[in-house]
Amino acid sequence: MFGLTTTRRLRITEAQRDENGRLLTEAYGQIITDTARAARERWVARNRLARTLRAVTRLRADAARANRTARILAEQLLDATSGQNTAARTVLGLKTDPWQHATDGLNALVDAGIPFHIEPDGHISNPSGNEHIEYDRAAQRWRLVHDTDG
Repeated sequence: MFGLTTTRRLRITEAQRDENGRLLTEAYGQIITDTARAARERWVARNRLARTLRAVTRLRADAARANRTARILAEQLLDATSGQNTAARTVLGLKTDPWQHATDGLNALVDAGIPFHIEPDGHISNPSGNEHIEYDRAAQRWRLVHDTDG
């Protein structure tokens, strides 16, 4: 009886070994297939990313070139039309001069049709209105004063 049991166990073990071998072969095959597929997908993704980065670099260079061209053309247009519109120069990111800002303010009064004169003490007055611009020495700033202000 002892010999019969041992033989039966060997047969079960051999059958199990055959099944395990088949399962391992299938598993290894699937692992190899999955690994190859993953490698292919990484290669495709890497190439797609590289193409995208090249496109972004190209678009940034094109945008920078277009921006430089626009600034040059805008500056040429401003120069051709007196070139001293400080607000336009500021919006375009071009250099502005503080003296030009002051000149623009005085020109704004002229453009609005407001008569003014500069008094000997430096005040800028409107002879037909109730407001003037004076320098506040304590604050070290110019300020608009309404004659009704105390």
